[in-house]
Amino acid sequence: MKTFTSFFAIALVFASLASAIESQKPLVSIRVKRQLLDSEHDMLGRQGSSKQKTFTLRVEITNASATPVAQSELSGEALVTRAAGERERIVKESLGQIKVPEMKPNATLSLDLGKITLKEFEWQNRKFEETLNEWKVVCTKGAAEIGMAESSARFETLAKEVTPAAVKREAPVGPFRGNLRRLPK
Repeated sequence: MKTFTSFFAIALVFASLASAIESQKPLVSIRVKRQLLDSEHDMLGRQGSSKQKTFTLRVEITNASATPVAQSELSGEALVTRAAGERERIVKESLGQIKVPEMKPNATLSLDLGKITLKEFEWQNRKFEETLNEWKVVCTKGAAEIGMAESSARFETLAKEVTPAAVKREAPVGPFRGNLRRLPK
């Protein structure tokens, strides 16, 4: 009888551990692909040419749990190399938020998240091409994260190298953009 009682107690401990491990598993699985929406090309002759492409992230969400998932939100960030003057820099851009409807067990949804416009400029002897480097997509329910997908492990490394946005200063008053001294009349 004591063997049966101890066996039953051990089974309860393992069952509670298994449920704790299962609760740590994400509720939804997320797969992300880059999708081209629009493309334009302008030939400017000898001065150069320009191209413009508009991309979106096609997100496929699958409910990986055995229970329905209530309405949640999908948001994301992208790291884009932008041409700024004669230099290129990495910029973090928000992809916005989308409401995800309630999902039944093993249900799959396909959603488009954000729009990113990339340009390519070609002058006489220089070429600038903006690129979509990395992205991170997060699915949240309330304040809890229920699923996440990154393009690669490089996202966190590149996010540290992001150039902060320039602080806009107010222009000084006056036609000479400096402090003006009034002469006595």
